[in-house]
Amino acid sequence: MGIIFGLLAALSAATSFTLLKKSFSNLAPSVAFLFDAGFGLLIWIPFALIVGFNLNNLPLVLLFALISAFLSEAFVFYVLSKGEISITGTIFSSYPIYTILFSLFINNERLLPWHWFFVGLTILGTLIVSFPDKINKQELKKKAIILWGVAGAIAVGLSDSLSKNVIDKTSAEAFLFALAFAQVPVALIYLRLEKQKLGQFKNTIQHFKRYQYAIFGSLFNIVCVLFLWLAFQDTLASIASPLTAIYPGIMIILAYFFLKERIKLKELIGLITIIIGVIGISYFYV
Repeated sequence: MGIIFGLLAALSAATSFTLLKKSFSNLAPSVAFLFDAGFGLLIWIPFALIVGFNLNNLPLVLLFALISAFLSEAFVFYVLSKGEISITGTIFSSYPIYTILFSLFINNERLLPWHWFFVGLTILGTLIVSFPDKINKQELKKKAIILWGVAGAIAVGLSDSLSKNVIDKTSAEAFLFALAFAQVPVALIYLRLEKQKLGQFKNTIQHFKRYQYAIFGSLFNIVCVLFLWLAFQDTLASIASPLTAIYPGIMIILAYFFLKERIKLKELIGLITIIIGVIGISYFYV
């Protein structure tokens, strides 16, 4: 099931990032993240309570949930809003590399040779698909743009490896329950740092069109994170992370079917590479 949950997380991420990119054009990322925190309370808590978990595990997972809320959630919203998302997004999609590296030391994960090969193919295909056709040279000259993408990838790799470690000792349900509460103070602090007022949310329904992309993007992100941690619970982080990172390829497929956009040769090569990698991971994973 870990493979299936990973693919569902990627599908949700593709939808989420597409919508969030639109919201960043007229809203601060902290606004979208507050919606994210709200949906986390509405979805993760009932899910955890229905599935069931040991309440005694909450003190252990709370610290790691706070780390995840900051590094894997809020910081990602911030990073993807910096500069051209075609650049930061491409660099950020390399986060499975860091997850694998950190998991070697934190979780003592060891992949078999075939696993390394197909995981490598999946990451390579993702990077090929993500790489923009045209790069704004002026943006690329700004080292901060590149550094933000690298920082986001490293942050997620470290946070996910730490979270995987505590999930193995407890459960994904306990972690999601704690994460739902942990995101709230992080969201409020983030909102304050960007000098956004809580009062604006009173007009959400009245000005729904203004907030719609942030709302639905955040909703799909919450679903994505739900599948993400279920994937991490059922398989190695070194396997789950590359699977969840193939969302750029899924975004191209969705654009082909729903927006009738043509798939370019570079994208086709990347997609084929991703598909071979995913099939290989699924076949050889024991």
